[in-house]
Parts: sequence; structure tokens; C-alpha cells
Amino acid sequence: MTKDTEPKTRQRAAKARRPTHARATANFEKLLQAAADVLADVGFERLTSNEICARAGLTPPAFYHYFNNKYEVLEELADRLVRKQHESFSAWFAEFSENGGRLPSAEALEKLFEAAVRIPAQEPSGMWTIRALRALPNLAHVRLKWQRVYTDQIMEAARQLAPDVSPETLWTRVRIVVEFAYIVGELAIEEDRIPQETLFRQVGLMFGGILEKVVLPET
Repeated sequence: MTKDTEPKTRQRAAKARRPTHARATANFEKLLQAAADVLADVGFERLTSNEICARAGLTPPAFYHYFNNKYEVLEELADRLVRKQHESFSAWFAEFSENGGRLPSAEALEKLFEAAVRIPAQEPSGMWTIRALRALPNLAHVRLKWQRVYTDQIMEAARQLAPDVSPETLWTRVRIVVEFAYIVGELAIEEDRIPQETLFRQVGLMFGGILEKVVLPET
């Protein structure tokens, strides 16, 4: 059994060992860049540690000094990509929050979804990383972690707009909306029968109605 086909329990338990010195950091980043390049070329199913090493010009011992398997490399790439998306969202959210006390417009939501999809589209391996996040059980915890981060962040604004809704119910509603938002991102990547401009416009209109339901008082 190779390291790239270890049982899921072992894959999930281990974490990439981050370097602390400049030379080690350079090798770590070189491996990640090589992995991104290979991922862009062949996808995550054909990604292997040997191919990453060959592309990086490093030996397998160098790879296994930092990673136990390719899934830890994918986890690092996925976490970095979603972090960029979250930074973009936070900037949008801060601007929206300054307006205070109202739901975002359809146009504002349209821009939000455009930005979220633009970030992975700008990176050669970005689309494959997004697909891996949904397809690989080994990466489910990364997706769940960031979805909860979004939910907790949105909750602060939602509580001001829905003071009569219990925190538990409101968190559940927001969490559902966040899940829907992730699905929209995947739809924009996979469905070539809908122009992205059309998709984002329709999503902006539809999400406005969904958000109105989120802040409705409990019955």
C-alpha cells in the first residue's frame, strides 16, 4: 500500500509539517507549486507524490519530510484557495456592513458570487482544487471548517436584522444559505449551458428572496 492510498483514518489524522527555516520553507513552497502545476495538468485523481517530486526537482524523502501523502498537499492548496475567497468575502462584507441595517441588493450579491468564482478561475489549478473539495472525503473537513467560518461571520449581522429569531434557528438558516452559496460556485464551474453572467444575475435575484426568509420571525 502506497502512502497516497492509505486508509482515510490515517490520512485525516496527519497534518502537513510546516517548515520553520528559510530553506525548508522554499522547498515546501516548491512542492506546493509543483503540486498545483501537476493538478492543473492531470487533475486530482492522477496526482501522485512521485509526479510532484519530479516536477519540483526534489526527492521523495524531501516530500515525505513535510507531507504523508498527496491528500495533505491538496488540503494545503484547498485551504489557501478558500482563504483567498474568504478574504474577498470579508472585504465585500465589511463594505456591505457599513450600510447597516438592511439586506444586500441583488446587484451586490451578483458581485459577490462573481468574485468568489473569479478567484479559482485565475489560478491554473483552482478549478481542480474546488472539485477536489467536494469530491474527496479527505478534504471534507476543510470545506466544513470554512463554511462554519462564513456562517459565524454572517451571524453577527443576521442577529441585528432578526432579533426575534433564536440564535440556534438563525445559525441553522444562515448555514443553509452558505451551503447554497457553495453549490452556486460549483454550478458556475461545471455547467456550460448557463453563461456565468446570466447565472450570477439570477442568483443575485434569487438569493435576495432567500435572505428575506432567513430573517423572518419564528412561527
